[in-house]
Amino acid sequence: MWCVGTLTQFFLRCRTWSVPFGLSSRSLEEHEGTRNSYLILFDLRELRDVRVFAKRERLAYYTNMKRALHVWRKISAPSYLALALCGLPTQAAADVRIGVFGLFHPRELVVRPGDGTGLSLRSDRETCELRGRDEAHLVALRGSVQATCGGRTFGAPVLSVNALAGGIGAVNLGVPGKIARTFRGHVEVTLAGGELVPVVSMDLETAVASVVAAEQLDGTPLEALKAQAVATRSYFVAARGRHRGFEFCDTTHCQFLREPPAASRPAARAVRETAGLVLAFRGAPLAALYSASCGGHTRSLADAGFRGIDGYPYFAVECAYCVRHATEWERRLPIDADAERLDAARSEAARVTVGRSRGWSAVPGNNFDVVRDAGSLVLHGRGEGHGIGLCQAGAAALAREQHARFADILDHYYPGTTLTTAGR
Repeated sequence: MWCVGTLTQFFLRCRTWSVPFGLSSRSLEEHEGTRNSYLILFDLRELRDVRVFAKRERLAYYTNMKRALHVWRKISAPSYLALALCGLPTQAAADVRIGVFGLFHPRELVVRPGDGTGLSLRSDRETCELRGRDEAHLVALRGSVQATCGGRTFGAPVLSVNALAGGIGAVNLGVPGKIARTFRGHVEVTLAGGELVPVVSMDLETAVASVVAAEQLDGTPLEALKAQAVATRSYFVAARGRHRGFEFCDTTHCQFLREPPAASRPAARAVRETAGLVLAFRGAPLAALYSASCGGHTRSLADAGFRGIDGYPYFAVECAYCVRHATEWERRLPIDADAERLDAARSEAARVTVGRSRGWSAVPGNNFDVVRDAGSLVLHGRGEGHGIGLCQAGAAALAREQHARFADILDHYYPGTTLTTAGR
């Protein structure tokens, strides 16, 4: 929700009103009483603007505050529309807890300061400071997390890593010989099944920027990056609790995440310019799905084999760019129980099952035809990924070729949703 505040002599509470769908700015004040989704924003930084976001009619402006208040008085309760004042202090968005490096099943980690601020490594009884090029080695040993730091060795069920001076620190975390990344946030390391489990708690917007930078190719237009940022943020807000001990992982099981981009990078700019915005369906944030290339049309949840789900159905829409340019592929699978299930169901669950046993490139996407040949299934496909929701290739093309704005891109791939703000 947007903030609550005062405007001249009016105290406006965050509440909801209803207005009919499809109204122009000219006719909005003349109607009331039906249910649909608009978001009216009063911007205290510019008292002239009242913006109305609609499902189809993206934006209309009122430039007279007195007229806007007249409209406000005309609209009646109840509703699915949030009225709020912008630019006032709001509650900060909650941090996101992300488990990292799970694919590497680490039994050893190296911790270093990611910048010049220094770090504090703590157990329930011990504290060790890391400065400059100092590093700490963590290992899974005898049922605890054992740390070697500053010439001392100590162990505990949980070790935490924080900025030495308080606030948000840059933590360089690595699995020796395999991977190292610098995260901004607080790190907690526990033990599960004999493996170390590093969990990074980071600000929501930092997490969004880290995903956008990881998911999108260099040269992706800004408006497509902004659409990706909104979809990514929506998923983080709506899909919490996918893992035990943390909320999300850093793989495509949840959302692919790398280091946060520099503030000057386009991904960071896209996140700043959409800060707080999420997609909503029937008044609730949507766990927005997306894939690399849909192959020519996106899929509904039912098409992908997800049935009986109460919520957004993910309407199948045409993707003009992928109709012309989707990557084509061919795969040959030996006929076994998993392959037979894939041929019969054509579902995402069946594709993932084959991927787990034969590698994730075994079936690149969900859009394919099957031919049986000499004891094998021959798959001829187009596109990459599950094909549900935003198509990243198609979104980039809409922005580049048709100069589509991010809200238009989202409206195309998520019809029936609205833009709102994350709970603040």
